[in-house]
Amino acid sequence: MTEPNSSSVQDCLFFTKQPILDTNRSIWGYELLGGEVRQGITQIFSQRASVASLSSSTYVGLQEAMERGKKIMVGFDDASILSGVPHALPSTGGVVRVMPSDMRSPGLDAALQELRAEGYQTVIEYLPAKSLESNIWNETDILAFDLNAGVPDLVSLGLGNNGQAVLLARGVKTLEQFHAAKDMGFALFQGSFFKEPECVPDRQLGSNEVVRLNLLRLMETEDPDVKALAAAIRSDVSISFRLLSYLNSAWFGLRHNIQSIDQAIMLLGWMKLKTWLRAVLIVDMAGKDEVPQELAALSLQRGKFFELLATAYDYWGFNPSTLFLMGLFSLMDGILGMPMDNVVELLPLDAKFKAALRHDANNEYRPLFDLLECLEDGDWPTLEALTQKLFMDLDQVKMAFAQARDWAGGFFAGCG
Repeated sequence: MTEPNSSSVQDCLFFTKQPILDTNRSIWGYELLGGEVRQGITQIFSQRASVASLSSSTYVGLQEAMERGKKIMVGFDDASILSGVPHALPSTGGVVRVMPSDMRSPGLDAALQELRAEGYQTVIEYLPAKSLESNIWNETDILAFDLNAGVPDLVSLGLGNNGQAVLLARGVKTLEQFHAAKDMGFALFQGSFFKEPECVPDRQLGSNEVVRLNLLRLMETEDPDVKALAAAIRSDVSISFRLLSYLNSAWFGLRHNIQSIDQAIMLLGWMKLKTWLRAVLIVDMAGKDEVPQELAALSLQRGKFFELLATAYDYWGFNPSTLFLMGLFSLMDGILGMPMDNVVELLPLDAKFKAALRHDANNEYRPLFDLLECLEDGDWPTLEALTQKLFMDLDQVKMAFAQARDWAGGFFAGCG
């Protein structure tokens, strides 16, 4: 599958972007993680990075998020803070995270207070092994707790619902953990739980979703009726508009505007158009809610990442187009708010493919999902061990992830 206006390898920069949600499961902001144990911003951006860098096409997703009022949180070490590197982020949306061990550095507290005075927010990480100074929550906007290190007793720490700082729960893996942390007094939540479907009992698909799933079924048949499919697409104003807007966007880079679905098929061919149409259908089914939209963007990123890996490691024998489709469908349970067991029965997939989406044990695609989850969750030690186990090059995996992230960001902007 060729990609329009693909950025060069040199232009891609590795980082993962994790959403941070509030108590209503709306997106408050994102944290950027750069793939190192110590998360200074210089591990993500070069020393020459500036606000202009964040506004460039490479960081289109970040710029768009800040324009929507979302926060961008980055961990800085003491040296970076003292040298003023946090100013690479705009004060209106920048959030500076620091570890408690760095708080002992001379001048750091004063530097943090200066940043707060300029409009930045600060986050201090609580470590159970360290004593929590009684006034620490008066010196920061947000106090973060990693739930992987144990559930804190907020009352004994003098926090709870009456604390001065906003409480951030990191490492939230399930909806059950989210609700428990919410009841404890946490206001912000970060972790893989947002990918878990919030299932409604006896959930019925809406007419919009049924139409789009039927289109997917027709597209994936062995010998599709292209004329009938083109007619079905033309009759759906929303899908036609999204698809033509995307194909005519600067990101796709065609010389002349495409005026109709028939013209798109003639210029691009059905097989290529089918790839873009699949993605547009996923984006459209996500609707307008923030979390499903985030999942749709992540689905595109997953599909492209799997495709790039299958191409780079062709000796596995995986079909790149098949892996693209698998990544694209991998978060449909969260997008539709249904268990994946139910979702796979709505999709035209073979048994092996369905088993992969259900995360069945011993499925041949399981290692790829494990790899992907390490990247998305920022589990760098496990990522390194897994790439070695799979005889993969870590830098190549990171580059594929960065290229997939940028590709998905451009696609989402083009057809949004």
